[in-house]
Amino acid sequence: MNGVTHQALERYEDREHSLVKHTILASYLERCLMIIGRKWTKIAYIDCFAGPWKSSTDDLSDTSPGIAIRIMAACQAQLSEKFHHQVRIRSVFMETDAERADLLDAHVQRAPASIVRPEIWRAPFEEAIPDLLRWLQPDEFAFVFVDPFGWKGVIEPAVLAPFLKRPRTELLINFMWNFINLATGLPEQEANLTAVFNGSEWRAAMARGGEAKQRDLMRLYRRKLLDVCNGQGGDRLRTAMLPVEYINKRKVIFYLVYATHNATGLVVFWEEAEKTARQQERLKLQHRLDQVAKKKGQPDFFSADDHEAEPLFPSYGLKMAWLRRFPKVGDVLTVDMIAMADLIEETDGLISDLQAALGHLVKEGIIENTHAKRPRKVSIVNYHNKEMLRRLK
Repeated sequence: MNGVTHQALERYEDREHSLVKHTILASYLERCLMIIGRKWTKIAYIDCFAGPWKSSTDDLSDTSPGIAIRIMAACQAQLSEKFHHQVRIRSVFMETDAERADLLDAHVQRAPASIVRPEIWRAPFEEAIPDLLRWLQPDEFAFVFVDPFGWKGVIEPAVLAPFLKRPRTELLINFMWNFINLATGLPEQEANLTAVFNGSEWRAAMARGGEAKQRDLMRLYRRKLLDVCNGQGGDRLRTAMLPVEYINKRKVIFYLVYATHNATGLVVFWEEAEKTARQQERLKLQHRLDQVAKKKGQPDFFSADDHEAEPLFPSYGLKMAWLRRFPKVGDVLTVDMIAMADLIEETDGLISDLQAALGHLVKEGIIENTHAKRPRKVSIVNYHNKEMLRRLK
């Protein structure tokens, strides 16, 4: 019997990376709307490059517009029925290709009547930014999805700055690493790369090569997103990134970079990103199993659905990240959303890995959780409850 993961791969054949992207978009957007919708009465969703791309369904349920419209309608209904909170959710889907825009236009005509009819804008995103900012109302929370096929003139921090500076605005940016990585070796791309990264620093990162190059360039990009805010938008900008790999190799095709001014938003995104990262592992395993079955001429009975990754020994880097918060014996730390957001930004460590590293320090008698009555194996510290840690030695 074919498993859920196998069926998902069949549905997204030849675009498996989009399945990972759509998973995090759907899971985070739902949590975001349900959290924000209990505080705000006006929410806007903007898909800057809506497509739809290579859909295999009539209802576009395997595309970002189809996913977003379904979730907006479901969340609005749930907020009304469960919390008795009336929320208006508006949306704009941007697409310059006439055929795809027509398909989108036909699709939104069938959108649930309970939500504001989504608007289709047939204008280039970068040219329409002033109009989008005027369209957004001052008291409206905004979620902006930037998912271009390319990168030049689109994902540069200076281009996105008006949204990054806007209060109560979150962005999810598809950073096309495979394209940009190829461009780093081309002299004619220097001006474009300088616009994406910080001045001449990207050249030094490029010289390092390998994983160090990849890590440092992404750090430069995220730092420049912060720099262009120039202190605007409320609390300081925070970012996280989820690597999305090719289905058949351990190589990044793109990063999904998330930007927010809210520490809780970053932690919630990272909770959903961890689930998506685990799903990506199952997808890659399922792909390998399917290839084996195909070569052996066997039916598709191998399933990765029950696969759980083997626990790894806690990272030394993650343990040190915790210890830096306790410079000396007796120091205490209240672990709340801000503390967790700081750790996530600093390390890019998944929450389960951060918890495991802390658990190792507790087991060694270096750190104690003053709120824990007995040792814990999983949630070593409950950051939702603002538990306190103390350094013992």
